[in-house]
Amino acid sequence: MQPLIGVTCNYRNGECVVKRDYTRAVECANGIPVILPVLEDAAAAREALSRVAGVLITGGADVPSARFGEQPHRAANPVAPERDTSDFLLLEALKTLDKPTLAICYGAQAVNVAFGGTLHQDIPDLLGDALEHRKRKDRPTLHKVTLEKGTLLHRILGTDALETNSSHHQAIKDTPPPLRQVAFAADGVVEAVESTTHRFLLGIQWHPERMIDDPLHLKLFEAFVEEAQE
Repeated sequence: MQPLIGVTCNYRNGECVVKRDYTRAVECANGIPVILPVLEDAAAAREALSRVAGVLITGGADVPSARFGEQPHRAANPVAPERDTSDFLLLEALKTLDKPTLAICYGAQAVNVAFGGTLHQDIPDLLGDALEHRKRKDRPTLHKVTLEKGTLLHRILGTDALETNSSHHQAIKDTPPPLRQVAFAADGVVEAVESTTHRFLLGIQWHPERMIDDPLHLKLFEAFVEEAQE
């Protein structure tokens, strides 16, 4: 039986919005995507998670800096308060429910912060010698990512490095246990984190859902859905 995968949404002008790339990636990996609306109550978040086999935390704007104890940078563009509340209720529940979880871009940063980590609020300002990580208007931003050997991510992809897209201006900074940093761009920007204690908790900084025509990027969703099916 194909597992139900809960997919988080953005919240704009009173509407819950999910880009088709996310649900298509889940479908291509043999899962059934189910949209999780923004939630306001911890009990509701746990109940929603009890109905799905895995959770895909989608990309978005920025994690509010108050979540990691900083004043907002002038370039900050936080997600809607409704999404912020909902996502962190879900993440708090996922710490103990241990549902297979794949988090993308903003989602990876939110996972890091939910466990007590911090973020660089603006790569161009704070990491002046960094690569271009923002998405260009005329073409995708692409760069190489190197994976740490012996990690879940390395086992899934079966390669030491791959080319990824890039569409972010914030980045993971400090990462506390049980998370560990497992992939890096050439400038040292963290490109993935994973848990050492959860069965499958993986945060990816790039957008593999936009690259699933490449079997290497589709592998991330296939491994995630397979784990949710067990």
